[in-house]
Amino acid sequence: MEASDYAKLGIKAVRNVAISAWKPALIFTKAKGSTIWLNDKPYLDFASGPGVSNIGYNHPAVLNAVKEVLDNDEAGWSGNMYLNKYQVMLAEKLSAITPGKYDKQVFFSNSGGEAVEAAILACLKARPERRGMVTFAGDFHGRLGFCRTATSSKPLHVEGLNGGINRAFYLIFPSENPETMAKKEFLDCIQTSRQYLRYVQSSIGPFIKEINFALLELVQGEGGINVAKKRMMQVLIQYLHENQVTVIIDEVQTGLGRTGHMWASDFYEVEPDIMTVAKALSGGVIPIGATIFRSGFGYRKRAEHCNTFGGYPQACAAGLKSLEIVESENLAQASHEMGLVLRGGLWEARSNSLKAQELVSDISGLGLMSRMTFTDAKTRDKVVEEAMNRGLLLMSTGEQSTRLMPPLIITYDEIKKATEILMKAIETHS
Repeated sequence: MEASDYAKLGIKAVRNVAISAWKPALIFTKAKGSTIWLNDKPYLDFASGPGVSNIGYNHPAVLNAVKEVLDNDEAGWSGNMYLNKYQVMLAEKLSAITPGKYDKQVFFSNSGGEAVEAAILACLKARPERRGMVTFAGDFHGRLGFCRTATSSKPLHVEGLNGGINRAFYLIFPSENPETMAKKEFLDCIQTSRQYLRYVQSSIGPFIKEINFALLELVQGEGGINVAKKRMMQVLIQYLHENQVTVIIDEVQTGLGRTGHMWASDFYEVEPDIMTVAKALSGGVIPIGATIFRSGFGYRKRAEHCNTFGGYPQACAAGLKSLEIVESENLAQASHEMGLVLRGGLWEARSNSLKAQELVSDISGLGLMSRMTFTDAKTRDKVVEEAMNRGLLLMSTGEQSTRLMPPLIITYDEIKKATEILMKAIETHS
């Protein structure tokens, strides 16, 4: 296509496509490996969707798995209404490789938001008398939550919900790399896990019998790639379990090797009652969400919760193949090793640039879930824009950081290239 053709598409988009995060001047045209093309121009992708393309874009094995489903006429009415072999196989696989040596059951949906919604719904229906929740300030768990209020076709859809959540408590995230000075000053007052537990007890202790569930990110994504202190997270989860609070760990962005472990829960050595998974489970091809329940924490009645496309054959086949690739290519270990290479290279480049020392306050992360923190948001945004002009795709996060989240198949040469582009973008800042 010519440049004028993309301009025409942009004009049509402004007229016909609802406003979202897109820019009318940019049309996605192609993706392969660690590269995407916008208006036929290649960009090294350090955003990954975010966290969708862990195995790279259009992996041939995933495409072939989906093609096999289509070629065998196995696509069609399936999912939550009728079982299919791919759904059963993926549920068995997820039950086997997620944290916890207990029996599990899996509910399939179409996105991370739906996976979280399914988890919350199960908690509220199980204990409708406890209508409080706790989460971290700065967490991101999706954008759903209104439609059930308007649903009245069957009593089953709202049975036991009693108006939903009536109290929400937001704890300070126990970050080992606080993004701003204000957060650092607060956390400097909480140096030990015992002190953090006292803070938690004083914050939610008086209301603990009202709290039904805790919904937690172990590494905050949208909130700024904040990595939790391991022992503080463990102490919090132990306290919640001791007080019969159901613990939901949101691994929608951290799952499938992103943090240098198959699951962030593995690194933190915690066992959730419920885990949510999505994004990279899709292989970057077909959206899928999964909610993994410890046995006894799921739904109790047939049709208590369902959806149209959850557990669809193509999506589950893609999920199975994606997990197989992450395991067979040892991508969790690759994420750990390349994350160290990336952050180490960026720190070295920063030390050789007076401009970078002036503008960049931190480089941190876990695995290939990393960030570069700038002195302010305006500087961050200018650097991200300039990097894109030079062929490197980044995404902003938190208050003043950018995510550094390439596919887990990223190479040394690609990391070197990205580092060079990023440093040039910083050097040109005025």
